[in-house]
Amino acid sequence: MIKLDGGLSTALENNGNKLTTSLWTGELVRTNPAEITKAHLDFINAGAQIIITASYQLSYSGCAQSGWSEAETDQALISSTQLAEDAVAQSGKDVKVAASIGPYGASLADGSEYKGNYGVGKSVLKGFHARRLEILISTSPDYLALETMPDTFEVEVLVELLTNCPIPYWISYSCKEGKQTNAGQSFQSAVDLADSAMAVGINCTKPELITDLLRSVKSNKPYIVYPNSGRVWDAKKKIWTGSSASGFSNRLVQEWFDAGAEIIGGCCGIGPIEINQLSIDK
Repeated sequence: MIKLDGGLSTALENNGNKLTTSLWTGELVRTNPAEITKAHLDFINAGAQIIITASYQLSYSGCAQSGWSEAETDQALISSTQLAEDAVAQSGKDVKVAASIGPYGASLADGSEYKGNYGVGKSVLKGFHARRLEILISTSPDYLALETMPDTFEVEVLVELLTNCPIPYWISYSCKEGKQTNAGQSFQSAVDLADSAMAVGINCTKPELITDLLRSVKSNKPYIVYPNSGRVWDAKKKIWTGSSASGFSNRLVQEWFDAGAEIIGGCCGIGPIEINQLSIDK
């Protein structure tokens, strides 16, 4: 098993940072970059072998709404990879960096990444993703993380944009009950889109749903799994609500590994402590 990091926002909040703007972790890339590097280091020290950058919420449309220029957004995207690489360098460990590619819905800051079905066409999605992909690819991360994708329609656009991409990438979906993406497509149809990816899987999804999702599909790709703590996102209040009583247990982690998950970590609500405790019986 390769150990992935957990929720960057969770690590930042654990260190006393308040993430209340629509740019979420991306805001700190400009206003307090040292805190981003510190949070990455927390996960590396917890045993993470791959860390994911703070670029998830950084997009040209989303940053423009916060008053950023395109040049400032370019620089923030570039910095997001550099901050993660700085953490790796400071650690002295062999840790890989994955540049986060969040979905179109994340830029709306209204919880749409947990719904999909945005009601926009392919040209809008291409326009949203193309330049950001170009900039992040130019920073030469080890991987690209196409993550929290609720909708196969958007992934089709991304896969097309990444034709002949020089950097390996994974595709990770946000899912719901019924063995389907949050937009309502079967998880098998979602997995089938990952022919060109290094891995395919699930993130920011309740941990108790993961095992059935993995067992419902067939793929020759490794699976990647990094669920949240099981709570529900309130987009208006910018907080997670409900109970995480189902937990992020090593019993579940073992089930995911046995079902073919080779890269396992956590998302929102999963901090360095939980990543440190993550283990399987080999």
